[in-house]
Amino acid sequence: MRRALLLAAVMVSMAALGRAESIVVPNKHDLADVVPEAGVFVSKTDPFIHYLAYDASGSRFVGVAFLTTDVVPADSWGYRDQIATLVGLSAEGVITGVKILEEHETPRYTKGLLDDGEWFLLQFVGKSADDPFLLGGDVAGISGATISSSAIAVAIEAGVRRVMQDVLYQEVREETPVEHLILHHVLWQIDFLFVWILAGLAWIAFATRHQMLRSIVLAGTILYVGFMNGGGLSVYDILNVGYNNWPVFLNNLYWYSLVFLGVALTLVAGRFYCGWLCPFGAATEVLHGITPWRFLVPEKADRYLKLIKYVNLVLIITVAFFLWNKAMAVYLVSVLEPFATFFRLYGGFIAWVFLGTVLLLSAVIPRFYCRYLCPLGAFFASLVLISEWTHIRRVNIRLGEHGCKGCRVSEKSCQMKAIEFNVGAKKPEIDPKECLMCGTCRDLCPVKS
Repeated sequence: MRRALLLAAVMVSMAALGRAESIVVPNKHDLADVVPEAGVFVSKTDPFIHYLAYDASGSRFVGVAFLTTDVVPADSWGYRDQIATLVGLSAEGVITGVKILEEHETPRYTKGLLDDGEWFLLQFVGKSADDPFLLGGDVAGISGATISSSAIAVAIEAGVRRVMQDVLYQEVREETPVEHLILHHVLWQIDFLFVWILAGLAWIAFATRHQMLRSIVLAGTILYVGFMNGGGLSVYDILNVGYNNWPVFLNNLYWYSLVFLGVALTLVAGRFYCGWLCPFGAATEVLHGITPWRFLVPEKADRYLKLIKYVNLVLIITVAFFLWNKAMAVYLVSVLEPFATFFRLYGGFIAWVFLGTVLLLSAVIPRFYCRYLCPLGAFFASLVLISEWTHIRRVNIRLGEHGCKGCRVSEKSCQMKAIEFNVGAKKPEIDPKECLMCGTCRDLCPVKS
């Protein structure tokens, strides 16, 4: 018992080390980029690290530079990690330059717009603490990278306000009450309601056994959640929650909606997200449906192959939390989850090879990736087990409750091979952690289910 506790303590300590912040120090060239008028910089540490800027003679104070990770570290978290943003202010408190010194955001989403001279960073030049810094208002976000855009804007505003007060000793306006901003945030992100509409239609289609409506939901999921918003939930979203790294709520209504729906539906109705709202799963289901060839995986091989997705999940979690290698964890996710490669058409050679292999096998084996490889599916499967053990789950599919004929039609129709005929009970049994709640087995069963 003591050894187990010691091992747990060591693992927690290692996880904490994995979260240790990297030290980023700007050089003179970086500082000159954000305060162009300056020629001399003096580093100060009180009340936080910042850099006073003077003209070339060193006699005239012209401004100050600071890193958001030094001044407002809690506000500097992006989607992947902290974003070290260097900001220059004039002596009057006007932003003179912005530069990203370190970030680990996903390139396929940020699209190079965090590089020097790009419009996203240039839009902050000329702003001061008197500006609202409203994403969707005076600050334009990067399409598909709302969390990253929001994090940078929030960190710059918070940093500027603090430097104005504690370094330049100038008064700043009071922040606008949150209740006055809610309508603005809802309106510029109004399309987030579509994910709720999709979830509602999916529930109606499931409850009414409406196959045409299911096809509409899958198409909407592929187009909206997939191509318009980058591919849906990722296992890295789960890691962010584990890191206690939450994006700004009002700036990320779509993300919070998707996370809530994914987790809540899984706890109440099994892997409903996987079967109805996952865009990559929907795309591979369509691909298999239009492909005339089929390959039947032997039953014994199927059982062992299904374990791979759990291995993938454990591997990512181990690297992220216990081997303190976030960069490697991000890389593993980018390869093992082909969502963004498929929907954003961006990825390295290995990612493209992996995607091509998955699509090829998905064409002949139904839901190949979902069945065998998906680490996010493994996470949801684990949630299903928790919901079963704690009796949270409220929605199930039960076959053969009114006298099974033994035809095994439902068993043969299951995309996930989650159904096995129990000879002793003389009825099919569904593995809840593998079932995607698509309802196909229920609809094909000749006996009321």
